[in-house]
Amino acid sequence: MKNILSIIIICLNVSVYSQELKYEEVVEVGSTITKEELYNRARTWVRQNFNKKTSSIDVEDKSIGEISASGIIDYRNRKSYFGSGCVEGPIKIRLNIYVKEGKYKYVFHAFEHSGSGGYGCRKTDYGLITTNEKAPKPTWGEPNDKAWLDIKNVLQENILLNIKDLKEAMNKKHETSNDW
Repeated sequence: MKNILSIIIICLNVSVYSQELKYEEVVEVGSTITKEELYNRARTWVRQNFNKKTSSIDVEDKSIGEISASGIIDYRNRKSYFGSGCVEGPIKIRLNIYVKEGKYKYVFHAFEHSGSGGYGCRKTDYGLITTNEKAPKPTWGEPNDKAWLDIKNVLQENILLNIKDLKEAMNKKHETSNDW
């Protein structure tokens, strides 16, 4: 019984300590902007800008005001560290946008790293990107904090650019709303 209790406590500590990395915000754009207008703006932005070559729109529901998409960021190391070629590879990402009258919410989340392997080394995956400072055990080799930090920095740079572009697009009239 004591062993089972210890295992449960350890599992709870790990799940609390390992929170999924997310970028989310509710953005107020003015009470005069309709849900439909915001939906059209978000849908256009996702189709035209969100990881153009590697994305797919998974949900487009105008009635509830939701757009969900999946994409991939191609991670290439920016810092030199041992085994960097083994870690380079795709990072899957999910984006959800929810719209209501006068506001919208975006959530970039479910970042999952897969190494593609390099010449003379094995593929090294870090899996789900979390808020942890320390690198988790990858699928191959030992944890590398330099690799983990570099992955998170490249990811953050990409997501912040996406957020900036999304906010700009959500503040412009949708082309069907323009008087011409």
